[in-house]
Amino acid sequence: MAVLQPWNFSVLDVENLRNHYVRTLELWLDRFESAWDSVVELLGTERARAWRLYLAGSIAAFHVGNLQLFQVVFSGAKCEKIPWTRAHLYSEKRVEEKDPEWIRAMS
Repeated sequence: MAVLQPWNFSVLDVENLRNHYVRTLELWLDRFESAWDSVVELLGTERARAWRLYLAGSIAAFHVGNLQLFQVVFSGAKCEKIPWTRAHLYSEKRVEEKDPEWIRAMS
Protein backbone atom coordinates (compact mmCIF):
# COMPACT_ATOMS: atom_id res chain seq x y z
CA MET A 1 0.00 0.00 0.00
CA ALA A 2 2.58 2.50 -1.14
CA VAL A 3 -0.04 5.25 -1.45
CA LEU A 4 -0.68 5.17 2.34
CA GLN A 5 2.93 4.89 3.47
CA PRO A 6 3.99 8.55 3.02
CA TRP A 7 1.33 9.61 5.56
CA ASN A 8 2.11 6.80 8.02
CA PHE A 9 -1.34 5.28 7.58
CA SER A 10 -1.81 1.68 8.70
CA VAL A 11 -4.05 -0.77 6.90
CA LEU A 12 -6.56 -2.11 9.42
CA ASP A 13 -8.76 -4.28 7.27
CA VAL A 14 -9.19 -5.39 3.67
CA GLU A 15 -12.46 -6.93 2.49
CA ASN A 16 -13.32 -8.21 -0.96
CA LEU A 17 -16.79 -6.90 -1.87
CA ARG A 18 -17.00 -8.88 -5.12
CA ASN A 19 -20.11 -10.88 -4.21
CA HIS A 20 -21.82 -7.83 -2.74
CA TYR A 21 -21.11 -5.87 -5.90
CA VAL A 22 -22.68 -8.56 -8.07
CA ARG A 23 -25.94 -7.97 -6.19
CA THR A 24 -25.56 -4.19 -6.39
CA LEU A 25 -25.08 -4.34 -10.16
CA GLU A 26 -28.07 -6.70 -10.53
CA LEU A 27 -30.25 -4.17 -8.73
CA TRP A 28 -28.89 -1.34 -10.87
CA LEU A 29 -29.61 -3.32 -14.02
CA ASP A 30 -33.16 -4.08 -12.84
CA ARG A 31 -33.80 -0.36 -12.25
CA PHE A 32 -32.16 0.49 -15.56
CA GLU A 33 -34.43 -1.96 -17.40
CA SER A 34 -37.53 -0.69 -15.63
CA ALA A 35 -36.67 2.86 -16.77
CA TRP A 36 -35.63 1.79 -20.27
CA ASP A 37 -37.88 4.22 -22.16
CA SER A 38 -36.65 7.17 -20.12
CA VAL A 39 -33.03 6.10 -20.54
CA VAL A 40 -33.42 5.82 -24.32
CA GLU A 41 -35.06 9.25 -24.41
CA LEU A 42 -32.17 10.70 -22.40
CA LEU A 43 -29.21 8.89 -23.99
CA GLY A 44 -30.44 7.45 -27.25
CA THR A 45 -30.76 3.77 -28.15
CA GLU A 46 -27.07 3.13 -28.88
CA ARG A 47 -25.81 4.59 -25.61
CA ALA A 48 -28.59 2.92 -23.61
CA ARG A 49 -27.66 -0.44 -25.14
CA ALA A 50 -23.99 0.22 -24.37
CA TRP A 51 -24.84 0.90 -20.71
CA ARG A 52 -26.98 -2.25 -20.59
CA LEU A 53 -24.04 -4.26 -21.95
CA TYR A 54 -21.65 -2.61 -19.47
CA LEU A 55 -23.87 -3.47 -16.50
CA ALA A 56 -24.54 -7.04 -17.66
CA GLY A 57 -20.87 -7.60 -18.51
CA SER A 58 -19.78 -6.25 -15.13
CA ILE A 59 -22.18 -8.61 -13.38
CA ALA A 60 -20.70 -11.56 -15.28
CA ALA A 61 -17.09 -10.47 -14.66
CA PHE A 62 -17.62 -9.98 -10.91
CA HIS A 63 -19.56 -13.24 -10.70
CA VAL A 64 -16.76 -15.35 -12.20
CA GLY A 65 -13.99 -13.45 -10.40
CA ASN A 66 -12.47 -11.54 -13.33
CA LEU A 67 -13.25 -8.25 -11.55
CA GLN A 68 -12.57 -7.58 -7.88
CA LEU A 69 -13.56 -4.74 -5.57
CA PHE A 70 -11.71 -4.25 -2.31
CA GLN A 71 -12.64 -2.02 0.60
CA VAL A 72 -9.53 -0.94 2.48
CA VAL A 73 -9.90 0.51 5.97
CA PHE A 74 -6.92 2.48 7.19
CA SER A 75 -6.02 4.93 9.94
CA GLY A 76 -3.36 7.35 11.02
CA ALA A 77 -1.17 7.08 14.09
CA LYS A 78 -3.58 9.10 16.27
CA CYS A 79 -6.41 6.60 15.86
CA GLU A 80 -6.26 4.38 18.93
CA LYS A 81 -9.85 3.08 19.07
CA ILE A 82 -9.53 0.21 16.66
CA PRO A 83 -11.83 -2.82 17.14
CA TRP A 84 -10.08 -6.19 17.48
CA THR A 85 -12.68 -7.96 15.34
CA ARG A 86 -15.62 -7.25 13.04
CA ALA A 87 -18.06 -8.64 15.63
CA HIS A 88 -19.45 -5.18 16.41
CA LEU A 89 -20.67 -4.96 12.81
CA TYR A 90 -22.85 -8.02 13.20
CA SER A 91 -24.29 -7.66 16.69
CA GLU A 92 -28.01 -6.95 16.95
CA LYS A 93 -27.47 -4.21 19.49
CA ARG A 94 -24.79 -1.76 18.52
CA VAL A 95 -22.98 -0.01 21.33
CA GLU A 96 -22.35 3.63 20.59
CA GLU A 97 -19.75 5.59 22.50
CA LYS A 98 -20.90 8.78 24.15
CA ASP A 99 -18.13 10.91 22.68
CA PRO A 100 -16.44 9.06 19.83
CA GLU A 101 -13.23 10.64 18.65
CA TRP A 102 -13.27 10.23 14.90
CA ILE A 103 -10.39 11.31 12.78
CA ARG A 104 -11.54 12.27 9.30
CA ALA A 105 -9.83 10.91 6.22
CA MET A 106 -7.93 13.33 4.06
CA SER A 107 -9.29 14.09 0.62
